[in-house]
Amino acid sequence: MTARDHKPPPSRCTLAGHTGVAWGLGGAGLLLLVLLGWWMLGVPPPAGAGDAEAPAEQRLVLGVLAHRGDEVARSRWTPFTEYLSEQVDGASFALEPVDNDGLQAAVAEGRFDLILTNSGSYVMLEQQHGISRIATMQPRKVGRAEDRFGAVVITRADREDLVELDDLRGQRLSAVHSDAFGGWWMTWRELQAAGVDVESDLAALVFTGFPVSRGLDWVLQGEVDAATFRTGILEDLEARGDPRVDRIRVVGERAFPAFTYRASTRLYPEWPLAMSGDLDAGLAHAILLATLSLDAGHPASQAAGISGWAAPRSYEDVHGLMHELGVGLYAPQPFDVLVWLRGHLLWLVSALAAIALLALLYVSRVHARVRRSGHNLERSMEAIPDAVITLDSHGGISYVNPAARDLAGLTRDQVLGCSLDQLLDLRELGTGRPLLPDNARGERLAQVLGERSDARLVRRDGHEVIVRIARTTLDPVAGSSVRTLLVLTDVSEERRLVDRLVHEASHDGLTGLLNRRAFERELEIAMHAARENRAVASLLMVDLDYFKEVNDRHGHRVGDDLLRQVAHVLRQLTRGHDAVARIGGDEFAIIARDTNAEYGRILGQRICSALGGRPLQVEAGDVTIGASVGVLELGPDIPGVDEAFVAADRACYEAKDQGRGQVGLARKADIHPIAGA
Repeated sequence: MTARDHKPPPSRCTLAGHTGVAWGLGGAGLLLLVLLGWWMLGVPPPAGAGDAEAPAEQRLVLGVLAHRGDEVARSRWTPFTEYLSEQVDGASFALEPVDNDGLQAAVAEGRFDLILTNSGSYVMLEQQHGISRIATMQPRKVGRAEDRFGAVVITRADREDLVELDDLRGQRLSAVHSDAFGGWWMTWRELQAAGVDVESDLAALVFTGFPVSRGLDWVLQGEVDAATFRTGILEDLEARGDPRVDRIRVVGERAFPAFTYRASTRLYPEWPLAMSGDLDAGLAHAILLATLSLDAGHPASQAAGISGWAAPRSYEDVHGLMHELGVGLYAPQPFDVLVWLRGHLLWLVSALAAIALLALLYVSRVHARVRRSGHNLERSMEAIPDAVITLDSHGGISYVNPAARDLAGLTRDQVLGCSLDQLLDLRELGTGRPLLPDNARGERLAQVLGERSDARLVRRDGHEVIVRIARTTLDPVAGSSVRTLLVLTDVSEERRLVDRLVHEASHDGLTGLLNRRAFERELEIAMHAARENRAVASLLMVDLDYFKEVNDRHGHRVGDDLLRQVAHVLRQLTRGHDAVARIGGDEFAIIARDTNAEYGRILGQRICSALGGRPLQVEAGDVTIGASVGVLELGPDIPGVDEAFVAADRACYEAKDQGRGQVGLARKADIHPIAGA
C-alpha cells in the first residue's frame, strides 16, 4: 500500500462506495460447468479431478536484463541457472534475456519467477508488480567483493580550481547516458544537493555512451573539463597499468568505511536478484540458500564476473534518488492539454452539458451515499488485519481500528485523545530504548518514524512483536482534523525467517561456528584495520591431533560429537568479539582481536592444554585428543587473506612436527605472496 492509497477513518472523512449483488450456482451444477469447460478447451482437470499425475519437477524462469545484448547475457548467466538446477531439488531453471521494455511486459504477465536487473529497474518493478529482492550481487572488481557502488567525478590533475562539486559551475561535464543510473543520475543528485543547477549552471553537459572510459579520454584531450562514471572503473584501469590514471584526480572525493573505491557520491546497492510475489516459500528458501552459498571460485561466479551474493540491501536510497530528480518511477508523464482539447472539443462540450444536468440529480442523493460509504469504510477498516491509527493535527489519536485496539489492549473510548506514546510501547530494535518521546507529534513524530520503519512493540501482556510502521501525511480536508495515518504490520515471522536464513548461510551446520566463507570476510576486515594502524589482531589455526584415529575407531557420529565439544571449548576460551570458525574437517581458526603475537601464543597454549589436558566426554565415553596451534600476528606486511592462511598453517605444522600439543609462531620468512592471487 503506498502513501496515496491510504484513506482516513469514517469519523473524519468520507469515501464513495458501491455495493453489488452476487449470484451463484449450486455446488454440483457449478462442478459440472467447470468440467465441461475444461473438456471443451482441451485443458486437463486439476489434481484430484482425474488420475493425471502431477509433474515431478517444476520449471522456473530467470529473466535477466540484457543491457549488453542477449549473447553476453546468456554467456554470463547460463552457468548460474545450471547451478540453481543442480542445487534446488524438484526444480529446473531456464534463462530468458530481455531488454528493459520486454522485462516490464514479462513481469506484468507473470512470465518470470526470478528477475535479475539493475537497481533503478528493480524499484520500478517492485512498486508496480510486487516483486521482492532476496540477494544483492557482488561484482568482482580489482580482486574484492562489493555489493555497493557509486559514481566518481574526475578532472585533469593540473586543474587545481576544481576541488569540490560546486566548483563545476561554468564547466563542461560529460556523463555516460541521460538515463544511466551510475553514469549520470548519482552525480546529478549530488550536484543538485550542492546547489548546482545542471541546466543553467553548467557550460555544457554531453553524453559519451559506451565505453565508459571515453569520458576519461575527453577529459585528458581537453574536450570537457570533468567527466563522471560509476566507481571501480579507475581501480580497474589502474590494476591493468593504464597510465591515464596518473594524469587525473577526483573531484569532491568522499570516503566510506570498508569501501576502497574512490567515489564522489553516495553509495547505492548493486543489482538485486528478486522473486515474483507468488513464488512458493519452500522454493524461495532453497534458492536463497543456494545463491548465498555460491563462492567466487565457482564456475558460475567466474562466468558472471562476480564474487558471490550478499544478503539483500535496502533500495530506499534508489527511491529517494528518483523522487528527488523526478526520473524513473517518479518521472512526470507529459500531457499536452491543447492537443487533447482540439481532439475532444465536441465530446467535451457534450460531456459538460451532461454533467451539469446530472449534477442537479446527484446533489439530492449525495448525503445518503456519504452515509453508506462511511459505513462501508468502517466495516473495511474493521476487517483489515493490520493496525490502523489516525492522528489529528495536534498528535492526538482520532481513530483506531479493532486490530490497533487489540495491540494496545484498550477500548476505543480509552484511546481517543491519547498521544501515540501513551497508546503503544514502541522500542528501538537492538537497543530497546523507547522509540517515541513523550507527547510526540507533528514534525517530531515524522523525524522519529520517517516514511517507513521497524520497531519492537511491547504489549500490555508483556508479549513482544516486531512491527513495520508505515506513516503517511494526509492533505488537509475541510471539516476534518486528520493529518497522519499510521499502519502497523506484524513482521515478526518475516524477521525470524530472514535472520535464520542469513545465519544458515554464514555458519557451520555441525558446530554453529562461522563457516570458512564468513570467516574470510572477518579476516579481511581485521587485516584492513591492521593496515590502517587502527587495531592489531592475531590469527590462530587450530589442527586437532589424533582426531582421525577417534573417528576411525568410533565412527562419524562420535567424531561429530567430538567436534561439537571442541567448538564449545574454543568458545569458552575466546572473548565475545573474537571470531571463531570451523574451516574444514578437524581444522578450526580464530581471530583474536586487539591482541599481538605474544597473547596469541598464550591463547594457543590454553587451547592445547584444554584439549589435550583432559578427556572429552562423547557418546562413546571419554576420549583423549590434542591440538597443534599456529599463530600469526596480522600486520601491514601481509599481502592478503590467502597468504595469512598459508603462514599460520605453516606455523601450525611446524608445531605439530615438534611433537604435537605445541604452539608455533609464524615468522616473516613464512609470509610469501601467492602467485595468481
